[in-house]
Amino acid sequence: MHAYATDSNERRSVPLLLAIASVLCALALNRLQIVAQFQLPWWIDAPSVVGFYALFYAIFDNCLWRMPILRKIGIVNVPDLRGKWKGHIASSLDGHASQHGTTVNIRQSWSRASIELWTETSESKSLSATVLTENRNAIEISYEYLNEPKADAAKTMHTHRGTTRLTLSPDRRKLEGAYYTGRDRQSFGVLSVGRS
Repeated sequence: MHAYATDSNERRSVPLLLAIASVLCALALNRLQIVAQFQLPWWIDAPSVVGFYALFYAIFDNCLWRMPILRKIGIVNVPDLRGKWKGHIASSLDGHASQHGTTVNIRQSWSRASIELWTETSESKSLSATVLTENRNAIEISYEYLNEPKADAAKTMHTHRGTTRLTLSPDRRKLEGAYYTGRDRQSFGVLSVGRS
């Protein structure tokens, strides 16, 4: 997975909240030691703020960010896109005459993501991504990808880079948008997938 960018303010506010929680927990640990008259070794006590922060960040990054209550109160705006999406692609190579079945698999944490797309003839993987959340009814996901044709693909297919820009439906069940490829393929098309 790779890091992804977002325009959501949560990338500034969440680390601050985690830092405050880390300081408070380190202080509580110190007070607990005093009350219990027990002294932890220096190598445990000294990095306690950093240790708590690393622990809290890992838990938030992998689990807590998906909690609906955090979305409801506005702490998290980045949508949870994880899972398999199925649909079709229509390409300019055949004048958008036919739809080609496709599967998209999205792996995501709060700070990292990976978008993989499969068709009968090729596979692509995201290299970078951006999630724009300003318009909550039309969240946009754009990513650059590297596409590699399968062994039995047409001879005209080559490894190439491209860009995809998708809009998430208000019910969070559909991604639709367009893609275009680099100069080798010089094609463009539309992509529509839904949660499977």
